[in-house]
This record gives sequence, C-alpha cells and structure tokens, in this order.
Amino acid sequence: MIDSKGIESVIPHRGDMRLVDEIREFTDKTAVGIKYVRDNEFWCAGHFPAKPIMPGVLIVEALAQTACFTVLNAIGNNGGRALGYFVTIENAKFTHMVVPGDTLELHIEEIGAKMKMHKFNGTAFVNGRRVACATFSAMLDNDPQI
Repeated sequence: MIDSKGIESVIPHRGDMRLVDEIREFTDKTAVGIKYVRDNEFWCAGHFPAKPIMPGVLIVEALAQTACFTVLNAIGNNGGRALGYFVTIENAKFTHMVVPGDTLELHIEEIGAKMKMHKFNGTAFVNGRRVACATFSAMLDNDPQI
C-alpha cells in the first residue's frame, strides 16, 4: 500500500486538491486508489450545506489522480513535479451519491497510450456499488516550467 507521502512523491497534487489518500494496488496499467470522504472537505459547505454530496467532477478528478500515479510511477517520475492535463472526459455516468463517511474505491485501467497521451477507463465504488464511471484521456508534461 502507498500512503499519502508516497503518493505525493509521484503526483503533484497537494492540500485539498489531492483526492487520493492511498494506492492499494497498482501495475504499469492498472490501479486501485482510495479516497476517504470526510465531513470537513472544502466542498461540503457549499455542495450542499444541508446535505453534502461529493461533486461528480471531483470523483472523476480522483480517478484521474489515481491514473496519474500509475503512469508517472511506471515511466519514472521527477519527484512529484510532472503534470497531467485532462484532454477528454467521455461517457461520464454518476449512478449513486457519495457523501461524507464513504470510502471511495477508485479503479483505473489504461486502455491506450501514444507518446505523451494516455487514455483510461475509470470506475468508482462505495461498498462494492458502482457510483461513477468515465473514460478519460490526459497529456503528460514530464518537465513543466514551474
């Protein structure tokens, strides 16, 4: 298992925008990440105050961060400085709400790669029930000028 420090040594996301707490399994093409959904998340106060529901875009972002870990770990990262940029998000479906107290299980599989472009299928589960899925692609920048 890879913890938050291990994740941050590979991907650049920090603070409230790091949406993966653990990597439980990974290969060069697949991974299972974990996000513990807490009641003090930045979005809880506004989405929605009386009934916090994790925004779907953040679920897709959590899937993408899990994918980013997999690719950067496989190709050799540069200390968490490499960046991945969304290029496409296709066929995103949200089938159940994700709320504070849930443990989001993030399954990704790379389905294609060409040069710096990588394409993935991602599915998110809570207690074995699918809550979201999407196909997405990203372009990697392994030497950003930060």
